[in-house]
Amino acid sequence: MNAPMSTNKFVPKQALAPTPQLYDELVGDSMEKLAQVTLAQLSPLPFGSIIHDNGCGTGAATAAIFNLSTSSKLDILIHGTDINPKALELYTSNLTTRNWPATATQMDSQSLTFPENTFTHSISNALLFVLPDNGIDAVKETYRTLKPGGTALFNSWFYVPTMAPLQTASRTTRAPGTPLPRDGMAKWSPPEFLRSVIEKGGFEKEKVRMEKVKVVCQTTELGHFAEMLWSFIGGTSEAGWGEGDEENWERAVGVVKGELEGTEGFRWVGGGRAELEFVANVAVAVK
Repeated sequence: MNAPMSTNKFVPKQALAPTPQLYDELVGDSMEKLAQVTLAQLSPLPFGSIIHDNGCGTGAATAAIFNLSTSSKLDILIHGTDINPKALELYTSNLTTRNWPATATQMDSQSLTFPENTFTHSISNALLFVLPDNGIDAVKETYRTLKPGGTALFNSWFYVPTMAPLQTASRTTRAPGTPLPRDGMAKWSPPEFLRSVIEKGGFEKEKVRMEKVKVVCQTTELGHFAEMLWSFIGGTSEAGWGEGDEENWERAVGVVKGELEGTEGFRWVGGGRAELEFVANVAVAVK
């Protein structure tokens, strides 16, 4: 989820705990919408598809699959896997309440236990850029477990409107030279970087197709959204949180909120909520 890089244990008293529940509230509909635009790059899923929701989290990609207009007519099975047991608890709850034909298993995407040639499709939604070594081992495992002719979907962010506000808040409230949260994410912006990771994972260059798509998402009340965002990501650099972050908490959250209002595509939608425009790189890779 928030993938902290520091072993520093200090946490400001105001920080909201980075639980799967907070993650779901923070991302709102963005992860499902990302999965939707990713799946839209495919032809309709054929009857009898066996799909791996790799790094399923609480179920955004699985929900997107079953919300497709034709999905209710399909005899498909989804295997959701994630390394986080708490996320899987929520995923399993969704399986029950939404009556999804899916299974949930705790599993590391970099070391899957499925046999070779298991799946017709695999989707890794917002996964590779949170893994070590750029997720290359996860791509290798995806390739191994796909059937010949099977299709894998991967994505990364070309533009994230929340990133600059977080980094501006860090620069404004911390000592010069303090590592910025998510500073390494910039390398994922060029679609060529995602393509290179997929090719290193075993997919042939001519069988990888890249697309760039817009994802429009709604926030919760913007002040609360800014506080969740700073709580979840503000302490994820190699420096972690510092005692000064507790003293400057309100100032940092205020900077995040103010900067969000100035991002490209920002639009108020009422009730203190806003729309933000993201842009995603989507890769369709065939084994």
